[in-house]
Amino acid sequence: MNWSASVLTSISSDTEPSIIVTFHTAKYIFNTSENTTRSFLQSGRLWRRTRALFYTQARVEKTSGLPGLVMTFADATLSDLQLHGPQGLKHILASMRLYTFRDSMKVQPYEIPWISLPSPTPTPCYVDENLKVYAIPVLPFPTPTFSLNTTVSELPFTEPLETSFMETSAETTGKRKRETSPYSPQKRLNPGNLSSETAPISFALLTEMRKADFRPETLTGEAADEYREVVIRQMFPGTNLNTQIKTGKKPVSEKDNGKAGSSSTRRSTSPSRSNAASKKADADDNRRFRTPLPAGFTLQLPEPSFTLPPSKSPPAISYLLVGPQYRGKFNADKAKALGIPAGTLRSRLARGETVTFDVQENGATVQRTVRSEEVVAKSEAPGVIVILDVPSVAHIPALVASFRDSEFYRKFWSEDPSYFNSPDPEYTLRLAYHMCGEGVLENESYKAFMNGFGPAVHHIISSREHCPDPITFTSAAYNQLRMSKLDDKIFHMPKYSLTPKTDIATIPGLPSNSYPMNSNITTNLRPWIAPAPDPEVVKRDKFHPVLLGAEPLVFSSAMQESMKAAKMHVEQVILTRQIKPTPGADVGIIPLGTGGSLPSKYRNVLSTLVTIPGWGNILLDAGEGTWGQIARNYGLGDSPYNAWQALRDLKCIFVSHMHADHHIGLAHIIVKRRQLDPPPTEPLYVVSIRGIHLYLRELNAVQDLGINDPSGNGVIPVLSESLYYRTKGNKYAGEGVWQIGGNEPWLDFQTSVDNARNMCNSLGLEAFKTADVYHRCRCYGVTFKHKDGWSVTFSGDTAPSEGLRRIGMNTTVLIHEASMADMEAEVAKKKAHSTISQAIEEGKKMQAKNILLTHFSARYPKMPPYLTQRNPTARHFDTENVIVPAFDHANFNIGDMWKMQFYMSSVNHNFDDTYDKNDDDEMVITAVDNVSRA
Repeated sequence: MNWSASVLTSISSDTEPSIIVTFHTAKYIFNTSENTTRSFLQSGRLWRRTRALFYTQARVEKTSGLPGLVMTFADATLSDLQLHGPQGLKHILASMRLYTFRDSMKVQPYEIPWISLPSPTPTPCYVDENLKVYAIPVLPFPTPTFSLNTTVSELPFTEPLETSFMETSAETTGKRKRETSPYSPQKRLNPGNLSSETAPISFALLTEMRKADFRPETLTGEAADEYREVVIRQMFPGTNLNTQIKTGKKPVSEKDNGKAGSSSTRRSTSPSRSNAASKKADADDNRRFRTPLPAGFTLQLPEPSFTLPPSKSPPAISYLLVGPQYRGKFNADKAKALGIPAGTLRSRLARGETVTFDVQENGATVQRTVRSEEVVAKSEAPGVIVILDVPSVAHIPALVASFRDSEFYRKFWSEDPSYFNSPDPEYTLRLAYHMCGEGVLENESYKAFMNGFGPAVHHIISSREHCPDPITFTSAAYNQLRMSKLDDKIFHMPKYSLTPKTDIATIPGLPSNSYPMNSNITTNLRPWIAPAPDPEVVKRDKFHPVLLGAEPLVFSSAMQESMKAAKMHVEQVILTRQIKPTPGADVGIIPLGTGGSLPSKYRNVLSTLVTIPGWGNILLDAGEGTWGQIARNYGLGDSPYNAWQALRDLKCIFVSHMHADHHIGLAHIIVKRRQLDPPPTEPLYVVSIRGIHLYLRELNAVQDLGINDPSGNGVIPVLSESLYYRTKGNKYAGEGVWQIGGNEPWLDFQTSVDNARNMCNSLGLEAFKTADVYHRCRCYGVTFKHKDGWSVTFSGDTAPSEGLRRIGMNTTVLIHEASMADMEAEVAKKKAHSTISQAIEEGKKMQAKNILLTHFSARYPKMPPYLTQRNPTARHFDTENVIVPAFDHANFNIGDMWKMQFYMSSVNHNFDDTYDKNDDDEMVITAVDNVSRA
């Protein structure tokens, strides 16, 4: 049984490290930060057969890719998944309940306590036929004065090790022992009409839930933990396992010329485009019906009750993975020489048993006893991987002590180099991944710790200081590179760096086999092949070879002629001054993500940044990966206006609705904002519905998002309903499905109105109005008008809607979703989306000066002919109802949007030049793209 480990993503502007361990029968993923799903598509690696996800931290930076990935797993017919991570993981998962539901999947989370009872033989947190996974919790040490001689007993815990921070943990109570026996039965009662299999609930919790005034936030201890588990079972009940999407093809076994598990890169086995289109693969054909919701489901969750010592650095969990032990080869020739008959006796010997049997010697029958080791070669020592998350120098002493003071972990680490000269090791550790925070890698104690794993280990190191920052999504960047030759301002190149700030090779004292972590590195553990770039991943990268001069940038003659004509017409328009100065000409409209429902190689999920010079920025929706798109657009370095400054200037985020592709990236943006130094001097107003604000408050219980910041410059809530254009008086206007949905103090109508007024003042806006739009959930469009005379209207997700037309009349820019091709008008109607023609028609009805089309389905990578085959000239071109298809990282100023009509022919030719008809990465999207991300 061969197996391997691969780097899916490294540390970069738009990703955090994610590791995949691959066997023929299963995959295991360690950390799923934002853009994990999209990185699978870019790299060509498959998520099929994923069995478990592991997390080193219960924080937004490590888990933001989880909801999108889990929904993609479920839509791609993966039906059972385990999650393992620190305390707080269940709370994070349960906070997703209002936008994550898949009845075709069971998800079982297990939390690892930060402190456990000392044991010479630690219990693995996960065991199956492939792996034993051991969790090593590491808490930061508050002082920098330590050495390798620091022991566990010297670490500054405020209480004895066996009881500290454990008031609500399984280890202290003796109940719910998740890690030692994940499948052990638990006594629970059936809550009425829910089956005992799917929702067993204890009598104590059930009693609380039946109270008329029950509020989950009042629960504590085990009751709070159990309630979160009840919520998670409702999110992933596994009640519809047999009605998954049918692909029309039998999956191909994951082999590579007999080297199963040698790499996680494989050709997709998704349906062909024609097959998927004919079947119209649509999970909504099998409607998802929820079982009755548990009491309090839409109310705020109880806060996690574990306690940790004060520290600026988060605690982290490292993992040690032990692979299977492989029996030695059976020596058939020796067995024959010993007279062992074929059949049962040889099978018993192969299993390690001793056998006795009769043989003929010199005409007499005698008994012969043969031990297994006489005919079976010595077993291979199990291969081992360590995955070490070390966020700060303060974590080093606890990590070192974990290996030094444990009889078990000392089998893998030693200060004595001669320890590794043993001819018969119990284990073979060959690979270590290091996720190093600031100052860790160059710390002398950490370098000594690294060397303690022995000379044969290969060290793959993630560190912002020591790793380059190449482009992650090279397919999109390659298109942007090509189109930048037409207009390098609109087709803005994403920021990158191919050289690290500090070269790892210049750091003295590191182990000899130390490499920076790159997203294409694969290591075969059996048979052993040292870390090397995966050729299947490398060949998908067309961007960096051109950048480095290894490949030429080639344009077809048709594209060359098209670009030449476009540049000529644009120059003539500018020279003849046909474009008159208009209000808001310098306002930026930057599509950060332009895809619908799912990310693809070429488009991220929805987000648009509006930049108002001298006033600040507004973000319209925030799909997964939005922060990474901001970072790529502006860069993280010392440029005059970098991503940090763009974040500091961000004063408003409007989230239209709760479908996941519109807001999963919201929390990460807020987390990054909390890292600004010095802190922001103005608040960030989040305008959305109650459900968005609710889950932000729940996440704030495990990670500081700045909710209720005493400085007044944190996150300030504004309810979309308080800005509804039909609202009269001093109360919310909505009824039925449009009612506010709760009675928490922060929902106060007047407070929300006052907050909105302050927001408008800070941005120079004279109006900010919302309208209900026609979608399959509560969704709002928005229009805001600046006192300088320009306005922007954003549709959110919607079919053509009267309310949006009312508030958006005469808007300067209409940003309208255009999810479907015109041929899919019936599908668009069913899903409450708009076709491209419908979006254009809505813009014309509003008399919009510019119509920015976005939220394109990945099934339609090419623009329709009526947008690309027009031939405007310097004398005949549109100045009203200008149609502008959006592309990720396009940098528009309102005053320049007219140029796109001249560029569309070149866009189409570029697609023809670059599209690989044999590339079926988008097939996965084709199969599940119609699935609502809710």
